[in-house]
Amino acid sequence: GKSSLFGSQHCSIHNQLTTMKFFLASAMLAATASAFTTTPSTRSVARSVGEAKFAPVSVRSAGTQLEAAKQVPHGGSLVDLILKTDEEKAAAVAKCTKELQLSPRQLCDVELIMNGGFSPLTGFMDEETYKHVVDNVALPDGLIFGLPVVFDTDDEDLQPGDIVLLKDGDRDIATIEF
Repeated sequence: GKSSLFGSQHCSIHNQLTTMKFFLASAMLAATASAFTTTPSTRSVARSVGEAKFAPVSVRSAGTQLEAAKQVPHGGSLVDLILKTDEEKAAAVAKCTKELQLSPRQLCDVELIMNGGFSPLTGFMDEETYKHVVDNVALPDGLIFGLPVVFDTDDEDLQPGDIVLLKDGDRDIATIEF
C-alpha cells in the first residue's frame, strides 16, 4: 500500500517537474527565437501540457535600433570580391606569375576577405595597418577592428609586384598581388 502510493505520488511530482522544465525550456526558446526576428512584435505564448496550464507570457522581439545595426555591414558596405563569370576568373588566373598552396588558416582568411566576412578589408593588411590595429584595436581611419589580418608565409620567392594564384589542392581560390 504505502510503497505504491508513494510511487504514484513520486510519479505525479516527477511529471509536474518535467512539465515545468518543458514549459521553461519552451518559454526560453520562444524568447530566444524572438531575438532573431526582423519585425518587432509582442505576442502571447501560452502552453498547456497534460493537466498543467500556464499563464500567457509576453515575448517582445529586439528593438528597431538593434535590427538596423544588424543590417549594416561593418564599415558601411559589404565587400564582395568574388568573380562572377568564368571569363573574369580566366583573365585573373592568366595574369599570375606564381602559384602558392594555402594553409587551412590562410584559406579561411582569404575566403573571409573575398566574401565580406572581414568587411571593410579588401585585402590583407600592410605593415602600417597591422601595427595600427595591434596598437589601437582600430584601422587607421578609426574604424574599430581588433583582428590583424596578414598573409603569413615563409616563401622567400615572393617579391613585391608578384601576382600569385592561391590554391587549395588543385582548386584555384584567388589571386593576390604582393
